[in-house]
Amino acid sequence: MKKWIYRIVLLAAICVFSFSAFQLYKIYKESKMIDQENEKLQEIAKIEDNANKTLTIDWTALKQSAPDVVGWVYVPGLDSVSFPIVQGSDNTYYLNHTTLGETNIRGSIFLDAGAAPDFSDENNVVYGHSVEGGGMFTSMDRFEDASFFETHPVFYVLTPSQNYKCDVLAFSKTTEGTSFYTKYDLTQTTEHANEMISQATYSRNIPVEGKHFITLSTCDLDYGFDSINRLVLVGVMEPTTEPIQMEE
Repeated sequence: MKKWIYRIVLLAAICVFSFSAFQLYKIYKESKMIDQENEKLQEIAKIEDNANKTLTIDWTALKQSAPDVVGWVYVPGLDSVSFPIVQGSDNTYYLNHTTLGETNIRGSIFLDAGAAPDFSDENNVVYGHSVEGGGMFTSMDRFEDASFFETHPVFYVLTPSQNYKCDVLAFSKTTEGTSFYTKYDLTQTTEHANEMISQATYSRNIPVEGKHFITLSTCDLDYGFDSINRLVLVGVMEPTTEPIQMEE
């Protein structure tokens, strides 16, 4: 009897180990696919690997490979957050498809399907997953640290028609459906900013009247993958013609 119990326990342990190993391999494989695709997209986008590491985009070449691309986001200080932004006909497809259309649970960085593709809305919401093992928008949780928030006041969004320096207005641990996801009229941006600041974990005093906002949104892993809890980073969009230099 003891031998049978030992065998059953051993078999159960082997099954658990095998399942865990498979899950780890699956995570690794999906992460590797994203990394390889992003390297390919970085090459297409022509990030200049020179002393200044200037970010420039060949939009014609990029759109030939990924027709749904509408922009590019780069957040200094966050591991590898330099991604194309795509926009689908709904907000579900790019939850589990890469920029090049491959099935992958890590998905893509994508602009809300109902937003103007040229980022001309008052509030332009961009979504990305937080995932096990890092990648995508996972490292956005660094903004939970007050000193990190203070020392990283800008991020950048590039589009085919205009590049933007985005001055960080606010960071928040929030939930779906809050003011961070609301679109106001451009005559009400001050009111909207005040509402977001009142709900923010950290914020800055930045002129916002008549400005456009961009809100980066991701899951708050403190509450698990299936919760409505979110991390959001709000930037005030300022057109720029200055070279965008990437960190080492």
